[in-house]
Amino acid sequence: MTKMHIKTALLLLLAGTVSCSVKEDRTPCPCYLQISFTDPEASGTVILQGQGAAASFREQLRVEECRPYWSRAVGKGSLMFSACKGIHASAVEGSRVKIPVGRQADSLYAFFAQVDATGDFAPVPVTLHKQFATVFLDLRKTTGELTDYEFSVTGRTSGTDLQGFAPLSGPFRFEPVAREGEDILSFRIPRQAGDDLSLSIRSGDAEPSLFPLGELIRDTGYRWETEDLQDIYVSIDLTRGKVLVVTGDWENGMNLPVVDT
Repeated sequence: MTKMHIKTALLLLLAGTVSCSVKEDRTPCPCYLQISFTDPEASGTVILQGQGAAASFREQLRVEECRPYWSRAVGKGSLMFSACKGIHASAVEGSRVKIPVGRQADSLYAFFAQVDATGDFAPVPVTLHKQFATVFLDLRKTTGELTDYEFSVTGRTSGTDLQGFAPLSGPFRFEPVAREGEDILSFRIPRQAGDDLSLSIRSGDAEPSLFPLGELIRDTGYRWETEDLQDIYVSIDLTRGKVLVVTGDWENGMNLPVVDT
């Protein structure tokens, strides 16, 4: 091949390269998610899920693997992304976290966002939010006296949808037991859809005392729509027939009559 032919071939190759970089259809090129955690002290195992027309994935990894960020290639488009940690007894079915009947809510922390993954890169800073409330129940009894009682909590919210945190409809039942050496009973409940939560307390062969726990919580002004759910404190004086329900910092307590069966 002559020098002239070589020069011509190089010019044609260069022209073709320039043409490709200008006119190339980049739609098939992926977008790289860059997932990071805003809390520098966050740790433990997380589940990351993405769902969109061009991408679908589910990964389980350690938060430590996301320092400074964890990257994944996905098809370009809009992506429903969620992250969660703290799942132990619950079952994950797609984006739904379901609590088995007979178990309390897990200590679920979660994040959700609709991600614009149409560019080459999509940073996703993750802030996990508290999706459960711990109810602390005080019967004003000693540790020994508390073991004489049986407790049952029932409701019609059985979990959480990670895509937006809507409560899932379904039966909820848990029978908390006082821990040895403690005079306060505690149990976890998920973000609620209504006010149907009920608490039953029985001593021996006596008829149980029923408390409309969901309604009592509602009457404090508690909001189930907040990003991070506050804990709930319930004090019951069975002798005097008084109930005190307090949320957050104990500022919104009230005295209410006991509701008996």
